[in-house]
Amino acid sequence: MAARKPYALGPDGWEGPGLPQSNLPSFMGAPWIPCRTQTLRDMGSKAAFLGVPYDQATVYRWGSSHAPRALRYVSEMFLPYLGDFDINVFDEFHIADVGDVPMIPADAARSRSYIERYVNEILAADAMPICIGGDHSIPIPIGAALSKRVTGAMGYIHFDAHIDCQPNFAGERFTNWSHVARMIELPNVDPKNVAIVGARGALNPPEQWDFVDQHGIRVYRMNEIEERGIREVVTEALDIVTLGTDAFYCSLDSDVVDASAMPGTDAPEPGGLTSHEILRACELIGARKPAALDIVELIPAYDNPAMISLRLAGYMIMHLLGGMATGGERVRSR
Repeated sequence: MAARKPYALGPDGWEGPGLPQSNLPSFMGAPWIPCRTQTLRDMGSKAAFLGVPYDQATVYRWGSSHAPRALRYVSEMFLPYLGDFDINVFDEFHIADVGDVPMIPADAARSRSYIERYVNEILAADAMPICIGGDHSIPIPIGAALSKRVTGAMGYIHFDAHIDCQPNFAGERFTNWSHVARMIELPNVDPKNVAIVGARGALNPPEQWDFVDQHGIRVYRMNEIEERGIREVVTEALDIVTLGTDAFYCSLDSDVVDASAMPGTDAPEPGGLTSHEILRACELIGARKPAALDIVELIPAYDNPAMISLRLAGYMIMHLLGGMATGGERVRSR
């Protein structure tokens, strides 16, 4: 069983209780293992934390390449026991930290190929990759890896203030504004199985809305979420991405959350989901068992000293895992 490291080795060789920050950081203290299919199988891992420190394709603010390391640091204060669901996520998923994908700063295509290769190693072990970016172009190689392993149709659900349907930006097809346009080019992704949740603000140009209308992609704007409620909207969006599909991929852009709770992001936007709403959404997503997950555009440099954005991102992962383990049912009483 994968267990959190509970001891620190003292100078005289004695093992005893240590501070959470005593050891080398990994996600929640999970074991570090190589990103290799057989190693994950041997460990019985059902979920693997993978850092994707790639921010070469952003059209706005850089710095999300530092998010994997920062989230590991913040997660030192998380226990593997999640009281809201009465589960120990290590017992349930045997979580492993498989390190970071190597990035080649001057070669974006090669970096994308490495992302695809590392994600494939996790998928081949029948584990869910938890990919921490990185800018919002990383779904392009992650989606390509999953598409090749899914025999039938594949769905895609995208939580974001921005619809990211730009066919190209100044001729460049692989930007953080373009991943939805690339996703529906995959051979087993039909636009009718794509949903976008949380759209709002002044960074969605008219040509992207034209793209959405042309391809019949369902977009849930924030005003609809406010009117109908998060549970009803997310349930309907998940129905869309799972209807007739064999697997679905969930991409969580941190800026879907209101800027007051998520300042450490590429493009913070007011008027977004509350922290409670995004955690409830993650529980509902987990209950449908996504094949792959990412959280992107976290920028530690813009987070405040309390690191509230990174802490919320960690809880998003935990609540999604809680939903996977329990079908989304929280503990009501003890």
